[in-house]
Amino acid sequence: MYKKDWLLNQIDDLVEFLSRVFLNQTNTEYLPENIVNSTSDELYNTLDKLICDKKINEAENLLFEKIDTQNPKHLTIAINFYDKLNKLSDETLEEANYTREEINQGLHDILDEFGIKIDLK
Repeated sequence: MYKKDWLLNQIDDLVEFLSRVFLNQTNTEYLPENIVNSTSDELYNTLDKLICDKKINEAENLLFEKIDTQNPKHLTIAINFYDKLNKLSDETLEEANYTREEINQGLHDILDEFGIKIDLK
């Protein structure tokens, strides 16, 4: 239990840091573009629905398939995605066959896609 709480807090701290430094925000909120056929809005909404349906592995795969590292909105979407996952209960994550370790790894992997290197060692 302690390790899970520690990891949850580590992810929270990293997400907060990323929001402040790279998004210039105090939270990870994604603000829809409200543009017809916005790929960013479509990706955000699809990921959100998959999280609600507890299809987290499918959502993460989609995130990595559709992410556009040249689009700053997509960094917001990615950080928001892992923040939402980290806020899920342990029970919900277990039901979705997902772990906090995978959240942490996925967050670091997506940052690598954007060329953001965070070495916490």
